[in-house]
Amino acid sequence: MIDLKNADPHFKWEIIKMEGGEGLLKCFGCSDCAASCPVRYFDERYNPRKIIRLTLLGMKNRVLSSPFLWFCAHCHACTERCPQGILVAEVINAIKNYAVENGYCPEGYKVQLDLLKRLGRLYEVEDFDLKKRQRLGLPPIDKTIPEVARILEHTGILKKVGQ
Repeated sequence: MIDLKNADPHFKWEIIKMEGGEGLLKCFGCSDCAASCPVRYFDERYNPRKIIRLTLLGMKNRVLSSPFLWFCAHCHACTERCPQGILVAEVINAIKNYAVENGYCPEGYKVQLDLLKRLGRLYEVEDFDLKKRQRLGLPPIDKTIPEVARILEHTGILKKVGQ
């Protein structure tokens, strides 16, 4: 049951303004996107049609706080099967971008951003790795890449997710 008392009638219009969100209103809920989704095959809780439907109804908090929003693998099977020609994966991406801009971000992404900020990569390069690279004749690499932190600071993404 969907309680529309807390619906935000402007939510869908905010998503449509986002890059990739332009096709949101074309969706008539046929479920072809959900039927072709490999993520849905493994986890029934992920449903692109339901995410789009809730967005159209203005269920802003429910959509943005859902952990299932982040399950999309961007395989574009949904887009290929959509009879309306909606770029479904792009619409989901627009909703995710809106979520991040409004402070909604899964903890796992925050951890990844922290690693990128500190190390410039998603894993730490140990001395063992550097020695192994040297033995294999590979060029040396730096343990950290400080330019990545500067890029993250410049984009403002760290502030948006509360880091």
